[in-house]
Amino acid sequence: MAFHKERSASHESRHDLAARIRAGDESAFEVMFRAYYDPLCRSVAAYLGSRDAAEDAVQGVFARIWEDRARWVVSDLRHYLYAAVRRRSISQVRRIAVRRRAAPLLIFAETRGASEAPPDAQFDAAELWRRLQRVLNTLPPRTRAAFVLSRGEGLSYHEVAARMAISPKTVGVHIGRALAVLRTTLLPSVGK
Repeated sequence: MAFHKERSASHESRHDLAARIRAGDESAFEVMFRAYYDPLCRSVAAYLGSRDAAEDAVQGVFARIWEDRARWVVSDLRHYLYAAVRRRSISQVRRIAVRRRAAPLLIFAETRGASEAPPDAQFDAAELWRRLQRVLNTLPPRTRAAFVLSRGEGLSYHEVAARMAISPKTVGVHIGRALAVLRTTLLPSVGK
């Protein structure tokens, strides 16, 4: 019985803390930060592979909370913080994966351009990036937006769909179109 009351009081104090932060109380924000920073970092450090990456994720969540505090509505502070850090960590991992998927293309462009192409046909990663931007700019705006959100920012189809107010299936159609255009226009130029 005492445990239940203690847990309830703790929940009430977390709710009060969230309300004070929403009102702009810096000391309440500091209390939240001190109470949750280390446990949140520990909770995602193994997933992200390093303490530094975990700290980046946690600091990002805290910064976002403070920036949006006036609109911040949360019923369970602890649950909100762990869920927000988890989502941010997943996004970080996706962004890293997107960069890693692009790396072979850049490496191919650099090594093939340096060893096989005549000097006037050589280009570097910056040139490949410029070509990519030119091709992306030819895409219809919605297709370009879906592609950039998915591949550039590492968002899932569901997250892109929510941001663009379309269905995940429509996001897939846009991504497919963008990839088809990129394959036909960009990849042939890599081997030149």
